[in-house]
Amino acid sequence: MRQLISSLTGLGILWAIGLLIFIAKLPTTESVVPDQTDGVVVYTGGGGARIVAAMSIFQEGKGERLLISGVHPNTSRARLSEFWTGTPERFDCCVDLGREAMSTKGNASELSNWATTHAFKQIVLVTSDYHMPRAILETSAKMPNAEINPFAVSSGYLDSDGKPTSIKSALRLAGEYSKFLLAHAKRFVDSVGK
Repeated sequence: MRQLISSLTGLGILWAIGLLIFIAKLPTTESVVPDQTDGVVVYTGGGGARIVAAMSIFQEGKGERLLISGVHPNTSRARLSEFWTGTPERFDCCVDLGREAMSTKGNASELSNWATTHAFKQIVLVTSDYHMPRAILETSAKMPNAEINPFAVSSGYLDSDGKPTSIKSALRLAGEYSKFLLAHAKRFVDSVGK
């Protein structure tokens, strides 16, 4: 029993240290979009800030098409067009809605299929700062030969010093870190099984 408690305590300490490192290494929201990119994708969630950021990048002329991945089945194209401030023609012709993704792994699959259809190799990936590590992990697993350029949107979970803004924010970051670890573990198991 004592050995079990020691082992669990050790794992807890390692998890906590890993969480601190995870938070410290989260991407800043001062991302730079490369001049040359094939497409822009946004993994939806957390309100409309991610969508607005992705649309802003696309309106600046970056990329040939924009994919909004993980759109809720009840969200209409007209509703999403309310976030658009560019020309209606560019929205109508070149903004694609992905409705199949229900998770980050699903987002990555949806993006991979979309990129394959359009022969895109350079992608700007827009999502929240705290979600970016797992989004990159899942996306690179599906698209190992693509160039994925992250564009992080502030979640509001971190203050200017990079510390959680509240207990609720800390819990959300801890939850995301645990999901990140599970995604890593699953990727490792999948690679061993091949």
